[in-house]
Amino acid sequence: MVTSMLSLALGERVSENLAMTGELTLTGVVLPVGGIREKITAAKRSGVTKVILPKLNEKDWDELPDFIKEGISVHFCENYDQVFDLAFPNISSEYRKKDQQPIAASA
Repeated sequence: MVTSMLSLALGERVSENLAMTGELTLTGVVLPVGGIREKITAAKRSGVTKVILPKLNEKDWDELPDFIKEGISVHFCENYDQVFDLAFPNISSEYRKKDQQPIAASA
């Protein structure tokens, strides 16, 4: 939801072939979710090649059979700054300079 609202507000499309899942706290921490196998399978069937998962779901990814993981580039994120960089690769550096605070605080 956050990424779709930012996409609208910024007038910038999210990267193509990208899927993501996870819960987000008000401070920007990405929380784990269930059903990773089903979500990856559905994403793959839809032609998705790049997936963003919560860092705490890395074990779930590791347990998937290779034939499910094949063709999927996975990125594990702990906070929304990392998600933002992956979803909006063309504008990330515009909105954050080295001396500025991150978009969302990480815990």
